[in-house]
Amino acid sequence: MTQPPVRESVRGEASRLGREAAPNRKLFGLVELDSAGTVLYMRSEADGATPDYTGRNFYTEVAPFTNTLQLKERIESFSRGSQPAHSIDFICEYEDGPLLVRVLLARIRERYQADTTKSILVHIRRAQ
Repeated sequence: MTQPPVRESVRGEASRLGREAAPNRKLFGLVELDSAGTVLYMRSEADGATPDYTGRNFYTEVAPFTNTLQLKERIESFSRGSQPAHSIDFICEYEDGPLLVRVLLARIRERYQADTTKSILVHIRRAQ
């Protein structure tokens, strides 16, 4: 008899919980990310309790869709620019099929370093 691993990844845990609680868990809500993609803050619009993802990598441990690298590229491109905010349509590729979402990106800067982005706010919602 084999023992399960002591520490399961958050993505695996979230995926398992998502399948048990709701077979087609989708990600909607507000996430604050640092330049490495680490979650600084997250407020999910999901029904029920949401695990605390603070300190986890959004792209590899949190986002439940399969094309997270495409979203990462879009966020990094925004981060390199100078716009204070930008909105994009994005297709999240879930196991049960694609879902069109609207992603609002906004940069957070320190007052004393107006030209340096501290973090990026990412708001994901259903496209209208």
